[in-house]
Amino acid sequence: MIRMRTDWRVAAIWACLAARLAFYSAMLPLWEGVDEWAHFAVIQQTALKGEWLTSRERPIPRNIEASLGMVPLPWELRRLAAPAVTHDAWWQLSEGERRRRAEALRAMPPAWAREDGSGAFSNYEAQQPPLYYWALAPVLWLMRARGLVPQVLALRSMSALAASLVAPLVYAVGHELFEDRRMALGCAAVVAVMPGFANAVARVGNDALAAPIYAALISAGLRMWRKPSARAACGMGILLGLGLLTKAYFLTAVAPVMVLICWRRGPLCNWPRGLYKKLSGWWRLAACVAPLIIAGWWYLRNLLTTGTLAGLGESVSLQRSDPAAVLRLAPSVPWGRTIDAILFSHIYCGGWSWLTVRSWMYHLLYAIAALAAIGLWRWLRRPEVLWLLAIYLFFWAGELWHAALLFVTHGVPASMGWYLYAVVAAEAPLSVAGLSTWIGVWAAPIGAGLFALLDLLAMHALALPYYAGLIRHQPNGTLHLAHFSTLHLPTIFERLSVLVAVPLCIALWIFYLLASVTAVLLATPAPPPNRGVKP
Repeated sequence: MIRMRTDWRVAAIWACLAARLAFYSAMLPLWEGVDEWAHFAVIQQTALKGEWLTSRERPIPRNIEASLGMVPLPWELRRLAAPAVTHDAWWQLSEGERRRRAEALRAMPPAWAREDGSGAFSNYEAQQPPLYYWALAPVLWLMRARGLVPQVLALRSMSALAASLVAPLVYAVGHELFEDRRMALGCAAVVAVMPGFANAVARVGNDALAAPIYAALISAGLRMWRKPSARAACGMGILLGLGLLTKAYFLTAVAPVMVLICWRRGPLCNWPRGLYKKLSGWWRLAACVAPLIIAGWWYLRNLLTTGTLAGLGESVSLQRSDPAAVLRLAPSVPWGRTIDAILFSHIYCGGWSWLTVRSWMYHLLYAIAALAAIGLWRWLRRPEVLWLLAIYLFFWAGELWHAALLFVTHGVPASMGWYLYAVVAAEAPLSVAGLSTWIGVWAAPIGAGLFALLDLLAMHALALPYYAGLIRHQPNGTLHLAHFSTLHLPTIFERLSVLVAVPLCIALWIFYLLASVTAVLLATPAPPPNRGVKP
């Protein structure tokens, strides 16, 4: 009975995350997702032109370029020339002008999708590994006769569905770590209500595929540690290869994965004793070679065409001058501001308009994270925890390296904090484990409750009012939270009905609210609390 009830709760938390991501996908205005139009351009050129590896210098398609002058754009694109306007300026236009632009978007000829734009915007996301674009190209090909808006919504929905797999995978990781399954359920519930995770994956972008692959890799590593087998070793190698073909930040996983595969002792097969050592060696070799077979060609191509392994713009710019500049200038990076910027954009940074809530809310979560980090000392003798820490810390090293690249090439002391959601399957269980040192089984419910409150506040006092034109940036660039008494939900949903009809938008909002509350309740332990956690 306990097993059945636990499995039902896993499915329920998974459904909660899927419902929340569905609302996010419908609520975010067109191109509000970070770099969304550039990711969409790569998929479109793959699906409609058969360009499996398109050039980053190629102009984006004509329909995408035209849409940038028809829809309200995120604050990040405020410097684009007219007729492009941000959300702030959009609601200053006359009602007739807004209607004209909306009708032009719907009436855009499908043939424009096969034509190159003027060249004002390049297809810069073609620098990314291609697996995500290949996976979604068939969906776009099937919808090739439809308009741009339903195509984007379909790709967002598929991305959100893939990302929702993180919920059961986080539970699997927590189940390997905790004796009390309610704590494993709590880890999944925490991820299900994280606003930063929803913002990162409910858009057209390869993070939506990278997150479940990374979570599966982390779970496979725990199984490999608990019971070495050829299946676990090869599974890790294949997952690492798929990850490397999805996002370059999987390079941070190469070292811990190879060490675990090669160093973990134990037979990898059930052959007679005289044969197992030889066959185990072959299986380990196959597991190590698998990533090279799957993704090695992409990184070799990067080396040949750009002179860098990752092939990203910052690395290419630096390679043309002096790669050693990163190490020389690293001490000059304002690391305090840099880490603060990474954590801000990790906890919550709404869309490409960089919406943020009050700073004290972030720093409250900083303090809780610090308590969790301190509390991990009690768990450090557990090899599973060391594996999760290795994955997480190596990823942080990659974040800091990218921050140094950005500072050296652009003078920007920051990095993309939402990238950390790739390793949320390590972050959430580690945080719950550390906090359980202080508050036991209530660690996950408190964490889920705080993230749910943050999400509901940011959604209703910031994101929805901003996208609906009820609030806008001040002259100094700040954005004040809307007062709840000024919110008029019918007006908001009417103004956000570009992607979906008003009734569907309201239905998704109701499911979003129910899912947020349900996920927190599912994380709450039933009295009396079971203290069965492994120290």
